[in-house]
Amino acid sequence: MAKKLPLNGTCAICKGTVTKKEAPKHLQKCLQPKEKNEKTTGRRKSSAKIFHLLVEGYGLSGDLYWMHLKALGRASFGDLDMFLRDTWLECCGHMSGFSAGEEEIDMNEKLSDILSPGQTWLYEYDFGSTTELLLKVVSEFEGSLKKGKVEILVRNEAPQIICNQCEKPATTICVDCIYDNQGWLCDDCAGKHGCDEEMFLPLVNSPRTGVCAYAG
Repeated sequence: MAKKLPLNGTCAICKGTVTKKEAPKHLQKCLQPKEKNEKTTGRRKSSAKIFHLLVEGYGLSGDLYWMHLKALGRASFGDLDMFLRDTWLECCGHMSGFSAGEEEIDMNEKLSDILSPGQTWLYEYDFGSTTELLLKVVSEFEGSLKKGKVEILVRNEAPQIICNQCEKPATTICVDCIYDNQGWLCDDCAGKHGCDEEMFLPLVNSPRTGVCAYAG
């Protein structure tokens, strides 16, 4: 089985390095002074409800792939869906959906009409070769975004995945062999691998790496 070593992330506010475990408290400290400073100096944009969200791969991939987001309360779940597709998932225009327990969430619903601090819910992209994400509302506050409706606060660096054939960093995935734990390959081993190159995908920093035709 390929060795997969999770890495830290870089805070978009202070540029400091944080672990997944440290990120929530680190961001809480980083966000509050920034919002207060903007208010007292008069440079703050129009205040709006903001959600601090944690998004992570569901199951084992949650230790490797995670990011904290800042999202406008008036953004729709459709806006969040498009952000997740553009950042982590989009390959072939598959269907997707959000759900809380047994209840599906309409893409037209606004985040502020559904979400509250501490709430968790599930996101699925592609109902065939499904990639699942777990989302959690870390906090809610008044603030602004630089642009758009969703911003990344911190995202995991690319995990260090070791080639199945040697100890070099993997760069390529053979989708025909990955489920036998033989599909993580470095450049040299990919060149000697017996499968057709049409079965190769690049190794990318996403919970969807190696799935369908996703190439980042």
